[in-house]
Amino acid sequence: MDYPATNDSDAGHRSTIESPEPNNNAPTPMSEPTTPGINTPHQSDRTKPVRIDQWVLFNIAIPILLILGGVFVFKVLGEATAKPLPPPNTSPDAVLESLPMVATEQIESLEATGQQLELVIDGTVVPYQEAQISAEVAGRIILKSETCEAGQKVRKGDLLMQIDSTDYELDVERLTRQREQEYRALGEVDQEIINTQKTLDVARQEVRLQQQEVERQQRLSQFGSQSELDRAKSSLLTATQQLLSYENQIETLRRRRSKLEATEQLAATQLKVAEVNLARCNVTAPIDGVIVSEQADVNNFVSRGNVLVTIENVSKSEVIANMRMDQLQWVIDQKPADNSASGDDPNTLTGYDLPDTKAIIEYSVAGREGATHRWSGTLVSYDGVGIDPSTRTVPVRIVVDDPAHYFDEDGQQKQTNRTSNLLRGMFVSVRLQLRPNAELVVIPARALRPGNRVWKFRPDPRVLDEAVLAAQEKAKEAEADTATTAAVTEVPEAEDAPEAGEAFDPKKWTPGLVAYSQTVFPIESLRLAEKKKRDPNLAPSLQTADRYWVCEAKRSDLDNGDFVVVSPLDSIPPDGLAVRAELTQ
Repeated sequence: MDYPATNDSDAGHRSTIESPEPNNNAPTPMSEPTTPGINTPHQSDRTKPVRIDQWVLFNIAIPILLILGGVFVFKVLGEATAKPLPPPNTSPDAVLESLPMVATEQIESLEATGQQLELVIDGTVVPYQEAQISAEVAGRIILKSETCEAGQKVRKGDLLMQIDSTDYELDVERLTRQREQEYRALGEVDQEIINTQKTLDVARQEVRLQQQEVERQQRLSQFGSQSELDRAKSSLLTATQQLLSYENQIETLRRRRSKLEATEQLAATQLKVAEVNLARCNVTAPIDGVIVSEQADVNNFVSRGNVLVTIENVSKSEVIANMRMDQLQWVIDQKPADNSASGDDPNTLTGYDLPDTKAIIEYSVAGREGATHRWSGTLVSYDGVGIDPSTRTVPVRIVVDDPAHYFDEDGQQKQTNRTSNLLRGMFVSVRLQLRPNAELVVIPARALRPGNRVWKFRPDPRVLDEAVLAAQEKAKEAEADTATTAAVTEVPEAEDAPEAGEAFDPKKWTPGLVAYSQTVFPIESLRLAEKKKRDPNLAPSLQTADRYWVCEAKRSDLDNGDFVVVSPLDSIPPDGLAVRAELTQ
């Protein structure tokens, strides 16, 4: 291929290389790397001509200039002299500001809050009294009252069912006739005894006359014959024998009368039984209440002992609940009520007695927020003897004397109806109103740490003095270090700089020491509405009371008026941690 001729100046700046003709028989050499946009001398004649000046510029000159520029920038900006550290501020205000900040709240005794210790337990409503009316006689039911239906309210003495009384009426009539017959037989025997008694009196007179005749013949024996004396003695023996016969007859009649009298009494007793069975044919309600179930109907034949109707006494209700042993201890160990009798004094109770403790039974209607019904009750006794082996709790009984009236969420007393009754099977909450003998304190829930620990804050000005001394010693050590060592400081970030208007006011803060308190035993949670400040911009329904815990603690450790820490902290040394707090009453 021929190229146009060039002058000498162009030859000095530009050169082209003619590619040799391709040889198909020659071996193909290994391809060499090429730079994009620049034609190498080994490229085919079909590529564009290469400019050597551009190739040198991009591959040699520019990289060298970049390297030299980086070295220059590193030499100029890579080294910085250490700025001298300002001397630490060891003034009391600065040291106070450097102490860890904590939030505290003042605790109160339960008595100071005006609240009462409440133990909340769960319970189940059961019938106070349940009567299962059984058939006392056998027979066919011939009548069933309209009120004898489940859910109907009945009064004592109302007729529920009537059993066929034909057989029992016949028994009464038969035994009545039998008793009358025995009574008449008894009268006949009495008359026989009277008649025999009269004959006996005549026989006694005959014996006396014959005795006198024998005595007269004995006095005249020398003038009379022996035969007359013998006849007199024979007549005396005959009269005496007749007297003994009448006496035996009277004794027999008296025994017969006793037997007839017993028979008459037996007939009278059997008649009473028949009359009672006749009366038992009418099944009546033994108590006032509501019929729970009825197990028989008209024309059913029932045997003696078959359950006919079940009635529940609704004049009172009962709640069965289980208490832990620690909760039961608070029930037993409490102050006697002001109006309680001597027998209700917890200190004088023995055996299985429990002091009468007021209780509030609460039932919340499912699906209706705020619909809570409350009844007044009394914890009266254990429910049985011993501990439930499955739950290891103690069953107790709470009696509601007036289940017909309840208090709504506004504290208004209302009459119960079908939808607000205290019904059997309800799951309720029982709030026991206790009067503990022990001194209790109210601690915020935020202050109670895992393991029942509380961080107690004790104001102590000496903590600040010790911190100032420690800061001064640290400042001296820092001055000695800066004389031999250069420190590289970093520019503080903008978020670390104090904001404008947040100047530290040492008058608002109190130095003190935070230490552990491990003698706290929580008993029950408590909500004190008056403790929480109301937000005027927040709806009342969204403002809830602060949560607190009623705790038992040693008075030497925690007492009314002490401060506890409610904010998080790092680990606390055994001898305490120096902090600053803004005390709130």
